[in-house]
Amino acid sequence: MALQSAAEAREALRTAEGLLLDWDGCVAFGDRLESAALELIETHRDRVAIVSNNTTHLPEYFSECLASQGIRFPPERVVLAGAEALARAQRRGAARTMLIGSPRMKAEARRLGVNLARDEADLVVLLRDNRFSYGKLERAVNAIRRGAALIVGNPDLTHPGPQGRIVPETGALLAAVEACLSSRDIAAEVVGKPERALFETGCRVLGVAPGEAVMIGDNPATDMAGALALGMAGVLVGPHSGLALADLLP
Repeated sequence: MALQSAAEAREALRTAEGLLLDWDGCVAFGDRLESAALELIETHRDRVAIVSNNTTHLPEYFSECLASQGIRFPPERVVLAGAEALARAQRRGAARTMLIGSPRMKAEARRLGVNLARDEADLVVLLRDNRFSYGKLERAVNAIRRGAALIVGNPDLTHPGPQGRIVPETGALLAAVEACLSSRDIAAEVVGKPERALFETGCRVLGVAPGEAVMIGDNPATDMAGALALGMAGVLVGPHSGLALADLLP
C-alpha cells in the first residue's frame, strides 16, 4: 500500500516494526545529508535500516557519514546493492571477473578474493563508474557476447544530485551495454531495487517481516514498486510526491 497523506505516513511510521530508508536522493544529495533525514533516523533509530541501490560505497561509509552528524548507526544495518553484487561475484567464484566500478569497489572485490581481470572475463559486474569509457564498454560487451555472465548493481538510470543536478546511474551504463547487443546475448542478474533481495535483507537485519515494515524512498519505479510487490507499505517522498521527509516527523 502506497501511503498518500502525511498523517497516514506518520501513523504508519509510528506503528511499524521496521523502517527501510533509501539514501541517494532521500537521506542525502551528494555528500549533503538532509536535516529532516537525520531527525527521522534519530527518532526511529532502533527500527531503521538503510536500504540503497548505491554501488559506489560500502556500509561503513554511511555509518561514518551519520557518525559525523552525531548519530551512531551500525554498518550491519546498511544494505547496499553494490556490496551485495560483490558478494554474489565472490560466491560465483569465476576464474576471471571484469568489474566496472569505482576504485573503492575494486579494492573490496580483491579483499573478498574475486579475481579481477581486464579482458577475457567469465563474469562482468556492472556498478556505477564515473570513469566509464568506450574501452570499458567495448571489453564488457565482447565478454558478454562470448558468454560471460552479467551481474548489474541496480537498474536506476539516474538519481538526484545536489542543486537539482542529474547523476547518471548504473542503469544508464547497462543501457549502453544493451544498445550494443541483441537481447539473446544478455541475461543480466540485477541485484538492486525493485528486485526483492535488498528489501528482504533489510527486513532480516531488523528482525521483521516485510508486512511489518515501511519503505521510505524517492523513486516510484524502484523503492515503491519493489516494496509493494512484497506487501510492504511505501512512502514516496521528493519530486514525484507531495511529501517531503520533514512531513514524516512526529
